[in-house]
Amino acid sequence: MQLRYVAVAAVAAMTTTACPASIPPAYQKHLPPEHVLDGIPFLSGGATPEEREAVKREAQEWPLEVVFYERDGSKDRVLEDMPVTITDAAGKVVFDGISQGPILLVKLPKGSYTVATKWDAWDFAKRVTLGDDRERVVFQWKRENPTG
Repeated sequence: MQLRYVAVAAVAAMTTTACPASIPPAYQKHLPPEHVLDGIPFLSGGATPEEREAVKREAQEWPLEVVFYERDGSKDRVLEDMPVTITDAAGKVVFDGISQGPILLVKLPKGSYTVATKWDAWDFAKRVTLGDDRERVVFQWKRENPTG
């Protein structure tokens, strides 16, 4: 009988630690799941407005936030399924995956990195140094409306 209570308590502890305390419950239900790729925890999402708000709040707890969007005239369009490669200062690939939504959160150790992506036929990269504060890398593209 005592073993049953221990197992229930362990499951309850795992459940309560799965959602960060800093995120209000109203947002937690819209938060996509965390994944691990080659030992690197990450979370991507933001396809719906509710999920986007939940991921933005969760970003406060992650060292690196990468954002993708396109400016089309006066509207911002979120970009999904963006390929992302992150290399360390030595050029070693530490993350190579797809951001399923316009926001990608990655837990990397302190250090210098290059975050690279591809949009249409072009490659883009930005350097970032992770330290005690969190960093935000924004990839924004502007689509010009043709005149004439």
